Amino acid sequence: MSGLVVKPFEQWAQGHQGWIVAGFAVFVVVLVLAETRSGGKPAADLDAVATELANVVAEEWRTEAGLRRLDRHQGLLAFTWSPTGRPVTDRRGRSSVADREMAGIPELVDAYLRVPSGRLAIIGTAGTGKTSLALLLTLGLVELRRAGGSGPVPVKLSVANWNPRQQALLTWMRQELSEQFLFLRDSAQYGSNAPGRLLQSGRILPVLDGLDELGRNGAGAAVRREGIRQIRLALETLPGLIVTCRADQFEEAVGDGGPLPATAVVELRGLAATAVIDYLSDVNGEQDLARWEPVFRSLREDPAGPVARALSTPLMVGLARDVYERRSTDPAELLDTARFPDADRVQRHLLRGLVPAVFHDLPVQDRQGQWHGADALRWLTFLAAGLTRQDDGNSIHWWALPAMASRSQRTVQALLGGLLVAATAGLGFCGVFWQVLEPGWALLIGGVAALVSGVPMAWRSAGNLPVPSELQFGGGRRWRIMLLGSFLAAFLGSVAGWVLDGPGRGLVVGAICGVPIAVVYGWAQPDATVRAANPRILLRRDRKVAVYFGAAYGLTSGLAAWLLLPPGMAVAFGVCVALCGGLLYGLPWIFALDSGMTGVVASVRLFVYGLLLAPQGKAPWPWRLLPFLEEAHRRDILRQVGPAYQFRHAYLQDALAESAS
Repeated sequence: MSGLVVKPFEQWAQGHQGWIVAGFAVFVVVLVLAETRSGGKPAADLDAVATELANVVAEEWRTEAGLRRLDRHQGLLAFTWSPTGRPVTDRRGRSSVADREMAGIPELVDAYLRVPSGRLAIIGTAGTGKTSLALLLTLGLVELRRAGGSGPVPVKLSVANWNPRQQALLTWMRQELSEQFLFLRDSAQYGSNAPGRLLQSGRILPVLDGLDELGRNGAGAAVRREGIRQIRLALETLPGLIVTCRADQFEEAVGDGGPLPATAVVELRGLAATAVIDYLSDVNGEQDLARWEPVFRSLREDPAGPVARALSTPLMVGLARDVYERRSTDPAELLDTARFPDADRVQRHLLRGLVPAVFHDLPVQDRQGQWHGADALRWLTFLAAGLTRQDDGNSIHWWALPAMASRSQRTVQALLGGLLVAATAGLGFCGVFWQVLEPGWALLIGGVAALVSGVPMAWRSAGNLPVPSELQFGGGRRWRIMLLGSFLAAFLGSVAGWVLDGPGRGLVVGAICGVPIAVVYGWAQPDATVRAANPRILLRRDRKVAVYFGAAYGLTSGLAAWLLLPPGMAVAFGVCVALCGGLLYGLPWIFALDSGMTGVVASVRLFVYGLLLAPQGKAPWPWRLLPFLEEAHRRDILRQVGPAYQFRHAYLQDALAESAS
């Protein structure tokens, strides 16, 4: 039947081969010229791009501030900073700051604007609120920028993801901007390298949070010194700079090269007992104050006691608020000196009590579809321990979670990638040569093809962790990618058809393979939606790309194989190609999308990760894994930084990891 359908097309193609080749050449020339003309489209005005970025930054951090309970309307915990007495600043930096007590964003913004150079380092001991201040300062400055319509856009970046030994600061910031704000990758709308041009033109004010977290699992001191050196080199390009760091680590890092030029350095002080009492009184209702009164009395009467020293930082005050939020709890237990003889014991108790306080244990009959406290604690503990073992920062990228799994994860990835590619190559070559050679030779050629293609893919799939696809599907047209993708598919199909049944069949098969692939590649484009990246967007987009490309490859390859191979073999080949196109980054992606990443698609790896670890109680089932991370973020166990999550504080991660061991 298939032969009757395509026979007229074959006869026509065989009689007009010259015209077909000439027409194809003209088509290629037209598309190349169109690509060249579109590449010359003027980029959007950088001020307009910065305005769009400011709107996205404001929305992102306004939402995050609410989730972190940094409520601007209810009132913030009052804090004090002072010019540091450490030898970490020069004369110009020292003269631009003074002692300030602040309890809101306006005072914070005003204090920053009084620094003539726009360069500010906020240092202090762990838990003193450096990250919260960086968030609030980012939010205040971006709202000021939106109101005025001009000036640099403050962008908060987590320095824990930066390796100064491998990347210059500006290079890393450009990469972070393109990952957190995917719309800046749209070269058709914003021109090439929009993040780099925003940085070079002074339209980005970087807020670098957590310099002390550089190399926290390894050679931290040397990495931080290199980080300071990179910052010093970039200062002349930047309109200003805000950086946070623990005080001792900052002093150590600037020791060799000297202070950052004209940079004001302020040190956060411990909270006064009155500030702690006022804050906890404000966030608790009248009915709850009686539970807290013994603690308040201890803070007033024993300012050097274990509880007062433990509750001297915003981190611990926030933990106490959350741990004792339920009325069935009694914060007065902190005064039991037998259980809590010193401040360290109080702090450990609060850190370890946070997860059970926000994820409650549920009766068996209520656990279906809910988050049981013991499960949540076990999953978060495994996650914290895995992050601590790694030496690449403290960010939780869902596509990198499989790196925490055991050897079984890598084995499954290798088998999945290797077997799919081997089956596809083996069926394809065996089927083609089955028609022209003896069966034994066809089987041998198919076996060699399977081995040659399957083993390298298995090797790469075991170790590679490709990031999620950056594509979405819309009305855009990308001619170069369309040409490359369709040419590869059409070439392979034409060769197979030509070998088996002459040039007429070759041209028909090539058209069947090439045209649909061209449409899919041309329809796919970088995500240009003006929004900040988040984990769910990346996962949903990665799954969609897998389905669309799997269908495109499978249907075209299956139809072409139906014209060339026995029906059973054609169906099997189409299914294998569909699975390869949807579940793997392989040769089509390397040649057509200019991507050197080869391996199992990110969302598929995450599914395998959940399937392997859920029966062991170390992770939720794969369909609940990302919803759990989102819920932990909503309950303020995790914080979101662009497309990644992090634990609320490094102390919390360390406490959970320690409990795992």
